[in-house]
Amino acid sequence: MMASNGMSEERIITFVYDDLANDPQNPFPGQLFNHPAPGQGDDVYANCVQPGDYTGQDLTADNFIAVLTGNASAAPQGKKVLRSTEADNVFVNFIDHGGVAVIAFPDRLMHNTELVGALREMKERKMYGRLVFYMEACESGSMFNGVVGGDLDVYVTTASSPVQSSWGTFCPPDDVINGTALNTCLGDLYQVNWMQNVESAGETETLENQYLIVKSETNLSTVEQYGDLSWTNLPISNFLGDKMKHFPVHRRREPRKPSVEVASRDVPLHLAYYRYLRSSPLQYGLRQALAEELLEAVRHRMEMDSLFMRLAVEVGEQADFHGVPEGRLVCGECCDEAYRTFQGYCGGFSDYSLQYTRVIYNLCQRYPPNNISKVIQKLCNNLTQTQ
Repeated sequence: MMASNGMSEERIITFVYDDLANDPQNPFPGQLFNHPAPGQGDDVYANCVQPGDYTGQDLTADNFIAVLTGNASAAPQGKKVLRSTEADNVFVNFIDHGGVAVIAFPDRLMHNTELVGALREMKERKMYGRLVFYMEACESGSMFNGVVGGDLDVYVTTASSPVQSSWGTFCPPDDVINGTALNTCLGDLYQVNWMQNVESAGETETLENQYLIVKSETNLSTVEQYGDLSWTNLPISNFLGDKMKHFPVHRRREPRKPSVEVASRDVPLHLAYYRYLRSSPLQYGLRQALAEELLEAVRHRMEMDSLFMRLAVEVGEQADFHGVPEGRLVCGECCDEAYRTFQGYCGGFSDYSLQYTRVIYNLCQRYPPNNISKVIQKLCNNLTQTQ
């Protein structure tokens, strides 16, 4: 999208794990789609800048920070980092999983203070004039609420509030391309909405106009704004490519058709259910294996529900399990120690269990990290022994 809008490839830096297009379960090898289609569909992978700048094992939190701050010595040799100046506008789009005041990378979690600290370093090093950041993740509002201020010349929109899940869209049974089911959600509701808006926007559309449109269309979570809102009257073409200025003002796409949306936390369960449902009763062995996958998805949810309820009760009280954090959410070393313990003894967070970062956050407001980590270690050991 950025390239088609006139952005030169040397000014685009991509982070993508790149494990989907050629996954054995992909019925269209080497292709990816983000919208259902009765015919061949639009292969968005073919239009991507390939190969990605950071893929596979290079997709780390530290590398992301290195790219943002222009720290080539901290990035893998030969990899691109930002070389921008205060004469440049910078656009950042982040899509992944999240929790309370954290976003997930394949190797670890990143706190909101670490991310905003990187933005502050960019500002101090005069690496942008203005910076726009769009984030698609559960509880994505918690990464910025009360943490990023107007002094950074940063404008943010998020897929959800600090306490909400984001949502997948075009999920089964609406995941069909040319009559073939892909057995996945083809996109994220907020992400699809703002990208489709870009495809239809004229040169007069501003950041504020786009926010209001996307907020209205993303009806299952609350799209929010943070940072400096004083310049949202600027056109989105200032950040997404100059060719947008030449789009016809009235080039509008058809209204988005209703689709099946699923809360991000529930997507693995939803997909496991549809894989089983779509399997043929005549394929006994496959159907039994898919049934076991579905049962395992349910067991995992039950185990995580129970583990974090027990953590809340053994360290604090039941209210720490149900409590919804409010305001400026900053945790620090207490949460870090608990996350490291959970990673080491329970194998790390899943899409589903990331929601329970709120329990750790709640406990860290009143109890020392050592108390929390000891109980996590015990509960994880007990879980491993019973599996």
